[in-house]
Amino acid sequence: MSHGSSGLCEIRVPTFRRPKLLRRALLSILEQTYSHWRCVVLDDCPDGSARSIVEAIQDHRIDYLQNPQRLGAVGNIDKSFCRGPMVGGTYAFVLEDDNYLLPDHIEKSIGILSGNNARVAFCNQYCEMVDVPGEPGRIGNEKTLNWMYEEGIYSPDELLPALLFSHGFSNGAAFWRTDCLSDLQIGGSTRRPEIQESLRLLRLKDPVYVSLEPTSVWRPRDPQKSCTSGKQLRASFWRFASNGIGRVMAEKEEINCRCTALRRLGEERVLNYIARNTIPDFLTFRNDRVARIERTMLLCGYNTKLTSRSQVDRLSWLLMGRIARYLIPTRLIPSP
Repeated sequence: MSHGSSGLCEIRVPTFRRPKLLRRALLSILEQTYSHWRCVVLDDCPDGSARSIVEAIQDHRIDYLQNPQRLGAVGNIDKSFCRGPMVGGTYAFVLEDDNYLLPDHIEKSIGILSGNNARVAFCNQYCEMVDVPGEPGRIGNEKTLNWMYEEGIYSPDELLPALLFSHGFSNGAAFWRTDCLSDLQIGGSTRRPEIQESLRLLRLKDPVYVSLEPTSVWRPRDPQKSCTSGKQLRASFWRFASNGIGRVMAEKEEINCRCTALRRLGEERVLNYIARNTIPDFLTFRNDRVARIERTMLLCGYNTKLTSRSQVDRLSWLLMGRIARYLIPTRLIPSP
């Protein structure tokens, strides 16, 4: 495709010690039908392990940048979300090292922004089925956005109901103009990968076009290998204990995010959203997500009856929410 006046597209690739998957991600960039791009590989490995992968590909459009000190997964991804251009691009998106692009991702994403007079788009992704940790998997039938949104343009507040039953989108779905108003960097707001997308959604200031045609592939976390030796079992125990504490803290931060969304939306708008999405064609939504929205509202202190949940159950969730909101410490810094 001739890029003409469409502008340079920046691809930010945060990576940490996943050589096979990183190579796959970079090769998917080389196969793009839109050739006017620059890629910045942000290596968070102190050993600079990704450098050899970049050098072996030998394409001058791919720049390698090693972080002076480790930022961690959330910090390195967040660095990739800087609003302005890194290398002079008009467009930008983040490609995490375990995900990859279909050949027309950039071309279609730019077309979506141009055709809908938008500065930010969420582009649908196929979900990869992982068979072997660290190895490429298979494209599945599931997609990341279908069950949250319909195709079309949304104001930032119109996207917020998705936070009541999900993270709202995935990092790899976002594609934006570097002159957009939204700052998707979250800084030191959280260290938890489960919370970052929710915080980015809360920081949106531009209308967003949601495209349901998948143009990339999202990979979930790889399954963990089992441990059998005594030493490994002890390590697993402490990992389980720390993960348990981490899950509680993550739940608290998630509640904080959802409280923020509820304060912006108001109870009436949430009820109107549910009413619009519980027509017969959305029975799955009705049976599952309405119950999740009700539980979220209870955790956030809204005693709104949406299902036949028992009074004891309702009081339990209200109590758990109060304990989480007021007694569990958190590092989360609320979004502006």
